[in-house]
Formats: sequence, structure tokens, C-alpha cells
Amino acid sequence: MTVNVEWRTDGGGLTGLVAEGTYLLDAANRMGVRLPAECGGRGECDTCAVVIEEGADVLSARTEAELKHLGAERLAAGERLACQTRAVRAGNVALRPVPVAKREETTEETAKDFKEEFRRLSLRKKLATLAGLEAEMAYETLVRAVDLPFELFGKGLDLLGGRGRRLSQADRERRHPPAPTPPATPSGGDPGASEPPAI
Repeated sequence: MTVNVEWRTDGGGLTGLVAEGTYLLDAANRMGVRLPAECGGRGECDTCAVVIEEGADVLSARTEAELKHLGAERLAAGERLACQTRAVRAGNVALRPVPVAKREETTEETAKDFKEEFRRLSLRKKLATLAGLEAEMAYETLVRAVDLPFELFGKGLDLLGGRGRRLSQADRERRHPPAPTPPATPSGGDPGASEPPAI
């Protein structure tokens, strides 16, 4: 059985058939619709979010990842994660990608925005920005270099403390061995009772 998928985008739309069980992210890739997937399609972000406009009954149930990353409000508005949503029965589905403003920005988009913003700066501001970035990196490196000996010293103290506790416990056990357990009495009788004389 097949599912008719219609992608509605700003530049028009695309329609195609996919097999039942196909994830919407895979359907998008096969049909040439570029959906970002910052986490690689593992359901760890919301960058592949889509809005289901028709055919929600043709799709799989919501997942924990969708509830976590989209929340109840966005799910109620018809949003789903393309990497978590499968077409599970024959029918028609119409959907569109969620605008960038409503979802997390991908690393690629952030880098592109930064490059554009940096390109528009004057030379003086570019140099000041680069100097600021260098100062931040130098500060983080210095803090890490200063903290490292303390971390190592703390781990060494933890090891020594654990060894000292084990030695102390072993020493206590040598000085005060556990009391011997009384011998078991036959047939579960009272240990204080004497045995009847033999006849």
C-alpha cells in the first residue's frame, strides 16, 4: 500500500507516493524537500518539525521525543517531528515545514547568520570582534589550566581516602574478629535445655 504525500512550501508544492512505514524525513529526502535535522534524525531536536495540514490519521502515534521537544501546545497545533513520524496506512497527507522562527536554529543556520553579520561589519569592528573571541578563548583556557591541578589533587585525595578506609576496616577486623557463632542444636531444640538422659 502507498501513501500520497504532498509537501506544501513557499515555493510551491511537491507530491509523491511513499510506502507505508516510511518516515516523513525519508519521504522529504526522496522528494527533494530539504528539511534540516540537526541531530541526524534521532529525535533529539526540533529542527525537522513539520505541520500536518491533512491526513493526521494516516500517521503513527506521537512519541516521547515529540512530546519532549515540541510540547503539548505545538503538538495540538498539528506539529510533528518528521524523523519520528511514519506514514502507517494508505491515504493522503499534506504538510509543510515549520518556519525557522518557530523552531531551534540549526548550527549551519547560526553559522550562516554569523557570517552574514560579520561580513557587514567595518574592518575596525571585525578586528574588535576577533580580539573579543580570542580573549574569551584565552580566558577559558586559563581557567581550565588553573582548575586542572585542583581536579587531579581532589581525585588523588579521594583515592587515598578510599584506601585509608579499607585499611582501617581491615585493621579493625584483625583486632576484633567477629564472635564465633554458636553451634546449631539438633532438631531445632532449645539450646539451653539439656538432653534427656539415655535409658
